[in-house]
Amino acid sequence: MTVIRKELSTEMLPPGLDERQRIRLFAELVRHFSDSADFDPAVDVRFRATMRSTYVGSTILGHCDGTFTAVRRERRHVLESQDDRFCLTRNVSALDAQVILHGVEFTVRPGALTLFRLDEPFQSADRSSRTQFTCVYLPAGALRAAVPGLDDMVGCELESGGALSLAMDYGDMLLKHPAAVDEAGMAIATHLLDLASLGLGARGDLALKARRGGLRAVSLKAVLMILQKRFAEPDFSAQKLAAAAGLSERYVNELLFEAGASFTVRLNELRLRRAAELLANGEGRVSDIAFDCGFNDLSYFNRCFRRRFGLTPTAARGR
Repeated sequence: MTVIRKELSTEMLPPGLDERQRIRLFAELVRHFSDSADFDPAVDVRFRATMRSTYVGSTILGHCDGTFTAVRRERRHVLESQDDRFCLTRNVSALDAQVILHGVEFTVRPGALTLFRLDEPFQSADRSSRTQFTCVYLPAGALRAAVPGLDDMVGCELESGGALSLAMDYGDMLLKHPAAVDEAGMAIATHLLDLASLGLGARGDLALKARRGGLRAVSLKAVLMILQKRFAEPDFSAQKLAAAAGLSERYVNELLFEAGASFTVRLNELRLRRAAELLANGEGRVSDIAFDCGFNDLSYFNRCFRRRFGLTPTAARGR
């Protein structure tokens, strides 16, 4: 697993630029840094900003501090990024932040948190000329599997304290100590998911499993949900499954093996069942069905189908 770190600061800008040039150049660099949002700079102070991000698989730790009056994730960001993760954000400014989501405005007090969906536009504005926040991006499938009614928690202030604040404190510490990220790897992503799930309301057996350090059953459920949704992608792999779930590939393979079948066996079974269903309904040519179900090789599909069902795909048509 590769850990990726990014940092962008106005201290990196070349000297001799006037204020307008500094703002324009920094905005251009932001598009290469993340392009997840636009920033409205304050007009009454010298422009400065610092952004840091650490990518651990599909989990991202982030910090932003700058002379902004607003942060806006617009429709173009949603369409261009195709990102469906959740973003848990903490207001570390000294003043309230006003957030607008779905046309509704609400307040996030200093130290409080809120949850955003990255597949929706939103805007956050500070009451001063300085904006500070930390955030953790978490995979949607794994978090939804752990927390009932998760989407209902989007777009409101979440109380500080407990597991949610611990998750944010953990993320802040890791941003300051990058060597720890290199050593711990995907265990960090798993631990952050556990903490966020507990803080957002995992209950009963799910909460018990999280407290015991695993959310193993919940992770398996998330992995199976993603596999069920994406099995027909021709280049879908265990690596892509792990990235979508926010877990390590090794951990995903362990979960599937413990549940009774490897990734390859489960993937082929889902593809073959779908192909058999389409053939039984008399839909399309055999080759089209094979490719639509994720197979790249028609001969391999024919062999797998006959071994699984005891007859050729052609013979299965209409049955």
